[in-house]
Parts: sequence; structure tokens; C-alpha cells
Amino acid sequence: MTTKKEFLIRLLDETGDTHLVAYYDELISDRVEAGESESDVIKTLDIKRVVRNSEFETARIDLETETRDKRGGRGWVVLLMLFSAPVTIPLAFALLITLISLFAVAIGMVGGAAGGLVMGGLGIVEMIRISEPIGLILLSSGLYLIGLVIIAVLGVWIGRLLIRLYGWIVVNFFRIGKNRRNA
Repeated sequence: MTTKKEFLIRLLDETGDTHLVAYYDELISDRVEAGESESDVIKTLDIKRVVRNSEFETARIDLETETRDKRGGRGWVVLLMLFSAPVTIPLAFALLITLISLFAVAIGMVGGAAGGLVMGGLGIVEMIRISEPIGLILLSSGLYLIGLVIIAVLGVWIGRLLIRLYGWIVVNFFRIGKNRRNA
């Protein structure tokens, strides 16, 4: 027959957790006050199960602590998002509108090229079949649309080239400035 004191000493020896010992001391005392005998209460408490449960609970608490520590930096991110929202939301909206506009321009370029080809073809057919002046008007309109598309494509290509050139100038300018300061 194990007494309360022996049970608590063995529990302390196996777990080393004084908080756990204090918890079971209180649990046994409460059940004895409720009318159960001390020996019956201790018989219902299996020391191996108590130790296993305490190890599981310790591992769970450690995992929760690690998870909380890893998420600790998220508070700053939330604050940064909150305070930067008056700037970032309009910028995101402007970016969305820009992307939609670029998509519309691309569709317009494809449509212009297709329209130019169709009008040019109709102009040639019209010149041969019915009347030369109407055919020339359609042919010239088609060539005009094709020319606009070519100019737009060249404009995009030249713009990208200028952006690369600007980047190269900035990088080399700062490199030269650093070399002069270090010399």
C-alpha cells in the first residue's frame, strides 16, 4: 500500500516536475476531502500513466511555445501592412489598371494587324473586281494599320532597350564613383 507522500516522491523522482507534483498533491487532497480514502485515490492513479501523460503534455507545451516563438515576428508584419495600406492599396490598384491597359494595347495591336491584313486583302480584291479608287482606299487603310502596329512594336522594343541602357549607365556610373572614392 502506497501513501500519498510515497506516490508524490516517486512522481518527483520520475518526472522532476514540481508543478506536476503540486497538482497531484492538490488532486489527492481534494478527493480525500470529498470522502474517498487516500489509498483508494492512489490506487486509481497509475504512476506510469501519469508520467506518460506528463511527458506528452510537456512535449505539447514545448511545441506550442516553439510555434508561438516562430510566429512572434508576424506582429510586425501585420503592423507594417496596416500602416502602409494607405500607400500600398492605391499602388496595387494603379498596377492593376496598368496591367489591364497593357493587355488592352496588346489586343489592339493584334486587332490592328488583323484588320490591316483584311483591309489590304479586300482592297486588292476590290481593285481587281469593281473599282480602282475604292480598292486603293481599302489597300492604303490596311497598310496604314499594319504600319501602326509595326511602329507600336518598334516603340515597345526601343523602350525596353532604353530601359536596359539606363540601367547599364546607372550601374557603371556608381561603379566608377566607388572606384574613385576607394583610390
